[in-house]
Amino acid sequence: MSTDLDDQTLIRMARRFDESALSAIFDRYYEPLYRYIYHQVRHVETAEDLAGEVFQRLLAKLQTGHGPERYLKAWLFKVATNLVIDESRRLVYRDHLEFDETLYAGGAGVDEQAQQAILIEHAHTALQKLTPKQRSIILLKFVEGLENDEVARIVGLPVGAVKSLQHRALGALRRHLANIMA
Repeated sequence: MSTDLDDQTLIRMARRFDESALSAIFDRYYEPLYRYIYHQVRHVETAEDLAGEVFQRLLAKLQTGHGPERYLKAWLFKVATNLVIDESRRLVYRDHLEFDETLYAGGAGVDEQAQQAILIEHAHTALQKLTPKQRSIILLKFVEGLENDEVARIVGLPVGAVKSLQHRALGALRRHLANIMA
């Protein structure tokens, strides 16, 4: 199946349980959903499980005749956001960080690797100080590269509110990072 099909066409085909459409949806959205979830939970297996759960929920909704009508991407990211919130309620505190080998590949020296790990940890610490909505907006906008209107659909706010939250979140990130780096 061509991956050139738009989301509307994929939704229509998926409602008929067309395997090629369901595969195309998975192929198109698994990686961005995984990244989005991973940046919030910071645990590979949990991110994989939650990303898989997004697609299970899509199938369950399609089976009942519900699910996304127009904005497939927004619907999927909204489900992912809700799953991350549920997960954070279950695991209030995780006392360790998983070693991410991909960050240290490429032959960088030990000093460079250590510096990179410290910077990443500072960024994650600063992100965790944001409200959940602010964190979602920052990750959707700057990590996933979504447009403000897509972010607005996902978080269920008007575009103006998204811009305002984004502005406040960036200011808060600057302050948190300045405090950490001082």
